[in-house]
Amino acid sequence: MSDRQATANAMFDFITESSRARDNEEVLACLGKVAGAFGMDCYAVSGIPLPGERIDPYFMLNAWPEGWFERYVQENYVHVDPVIYRTKMSNEAFVWSEALADKPLSRSAKRVMNEATEFGMLDGYSVPLHSVGGFQAIVTFGARKVELSSEQRGALHIVSIYAHNRLRAFLVDSSERSAAVAAKVTPREREVILWCSAGKTNWEIGQILGISEKTVQHEIAAACRKLNSVNRAQLIAESIRLGIIR
Repeated sequence: MSDRQATANAMFDFITESSRARDNEEVLACLGKVAGAFGMDCYAVSGIPLPGERIDPYFMLNAWPEGWFERYVQENYVHVDPVIYRTKMSNEAFVWSEALADKPLSRSAKRVMNEATEFGMLDGYSVPLHSVGGFQAIVTFGARKVELSSEQRGALHIVSIYAHNRLRAFLVDSSERSAAVAAKVTPREREVILWCSAGKTNWEIGQILGISEKTVQHEIAAACRKLNSVNRAQLIAESIRLGIIR
């Protein structure tokens, strides 16, 4: 089998397998398989935070070396990372060593790249994902040495786009499911939950809303069933997560 055919097979295998993925973890496994086929040791999919924001909430998939993600987040390296800067400035996928070879780097940018090597990320391949509305995300692969043919680069670009689309689909599905659950909560149940979050007892809530304590208990029990919660604390937390109360 030719290298070109092997590359195409790896790409189409990823598309086929990830199309059956049921969650992020299964996409992660599929991405790991194709990354390994192209000599990549680690990978991640992430959005890019605004100035002053942390990057960890933006991560969609994380298969970075153990310890590197924690350091990257703790030191807030996203805002001085030359790979990230390049990603925001270009639509083209790139090998780090090639793209940064002629670029003067600041001391903080050099620090990021030097520390990445401590975790085996001596080089990498990054794919910026843009839409008509602007920058969306970055899919990045790391390795001790990057030796990608033009066909492999193209395949990883397609793989990156497909992986990101699958992850976005999960987010949309999750959002729709959450909205459907939240819609089942009645206005009265929402009121009761809100007063629960304020620390009021069942009796106090009854006095505030002009209903009996038994009715308050009934409303709480009904809301717990709908939100799959076993106690007040969990009910309040789920209600906040789903935007039922703020």
